[in-house]
Amino acid sequence: MNKKLTAILLALLMLLPAALTACSQGTENATPDADASNPAQTQTTPGAEEAVEAEPERLYADVPADSNFGGDDFNILCSSNAEYGTVKNDFHAEEITGEAINDARFNRNATVGDQLNVKIVDIEANVGSGEGQNLITQDVKSGTGAYDLAFCCGYATSSLSTNNYLYNIKNVPYINLEAPWWDQVANRDLQILDQLFYTTGDISTADNDATYCIMFNKGLIINYNLQNPYELVDGDQWTMDNFINMATQVHQDTNGNGQVDREDLFGVMIWDDSMMGIVNCTGTKCCTVNSEGLLELTLNNETVIEAVTKFLDFAIQKDIADAYQRTNWDDTWLVTKFSANETLFLMQLIQIVPKMREMENDFGILPYFKYVESQKEYYTTIGSWHSVFMCIPNNGTDLTRTGIVTECLANEGLYGLTDAYYEKTLVGKTTRDQESAAMLDIIFANRVYDMGWYFQIGGYNEAIMNELRNYRNEFASMYKKAEKVANKTLQKTNDAFLKALEEAGG
Repeated sequence: MNKKLTAILLALLMLLPAALTACSQGTENATPDADASNPAQTQTTPGAEEAVEAEPERLYADVPADSNFGGDDFNILCSSNAEYGTVKNDFHAEEITGEAINDARFNRNATVGDQLNVKIVDIEANVGSGEGQNLITQDVKSGTGAYDLAFCCGYATSSLSTNNYLYNIKNVPYINLEAPWWDQVANRDLQILDQLFYTTGDISTADNDATYCIMFNKGLIINYNLQNPYELVDGDQWTMDNFINMATQVHQDTNGNGQVDREDLFGVMIWDDSMMGIVNCTGTKCCTVNSEGLLELTLNNETVIEAVTKFLDFAIQKDIADAYQRTNWDDTWLVTKFSANETLFLMQLIQIVPKMREMENDFGILPYFKYVESQKEYYTTIGSWHSVFMCIPNNGTDLTRTGIVTECLANEGLYGLTDAYYEKTLVGKTTRDQESAAMLDIIFANRVYDMGWYFQIGGYNEAIMNELRNYRNEFASMYKKAEKVANKTLQKTNDAFLKALEEAGG
């Protein structure tokens, strides 16, 4: 098990009840826990100088042991945005194939299905946030109860939540949001007025795919005699200034035509959505939940202005930075370019990493840099367009059954799906070094869920990307232009959550 999961489990073992109940077993027939006070059960090999660290105890979902749903279908709607034309579906697995993630999905579905006497059925919507949103809207309005659970992108879940089409997950029986199989940062950051309408965790790997990262070419680091980025991260010196300094040293007119074009060697290939990551890497969000539990616009502050301005000064230099989407939106070109040693850095999503599996040259993975060295953490964004969140349609389905099945799926995901994604696929097959695994731990532990992007407040997510797209650096005018609309949208959003709280009797 990776260090991140180990740390989480060890910490939560001190907080959770010692005997959580398995989906398939009640307290009355559970295997007794080992008695930590019994020397015979903690004894190490005679003569050993150090005790062997024990594997964390296997935790289980705390649901009724006699849960039985008569073999009925449990329908999961899967919808997402994806430029690769594929819906993010963490539940489709028809048979064991030997592929780690597929087999983990199959085994999880089968285990939960057998334990609860329920059939896990995945229903794919067409690619695009609108399709899943429309299906849920129609289902709730008609009261057909077609979907027990759903997964949609942040744009869709945000809109659905303000229109009373989703349940407050905090009120769903048997979903224990404090359990380690739920993302505690998401649970915290996605609440408005103590209401949580969508979240994520080990029930899905889509949130991992949608996480920003920076990849670097090890050969070019050596060729240009640059600092080791891993050492910079470890020394809390992986900053925007150091990133820019390294990238500006790398450029070559590869084809010798005296012009800057896509054939050249660049310091960085920049993805449009990176601009939202620049805001969040400062530790700031477009919108933040304030002390009253309401969304507040926090984009326009001195730190963000300085960071965005500095980054754009660098990023619009066409001989150093290749804003590759100006000429090619498909990922084929950037994979080819990075694999061929023709860019030092690549700013993209974790989902691009497995596409580098066949790359002959060595590469590494990094979190987004700090704006200044004094920041506490390296903050990395969950992409708004690429995000996929779990939600429960407000369509009159059996909430108790939904809660039990969902909790068991998430629990099994921690011990199977997450391990298959992280250890056996991302780290085990794709990355090339031990340091990348440590970097992924940092990335996944310090992710940013920014509801300003998900609710598209003021259209600032597009507006800030347009600065890069149009090779501009005009933050002040960009902000001012959308400020009035942003405040109206913000008020409307907060009013919707206030109304939902009032109707719930809060």
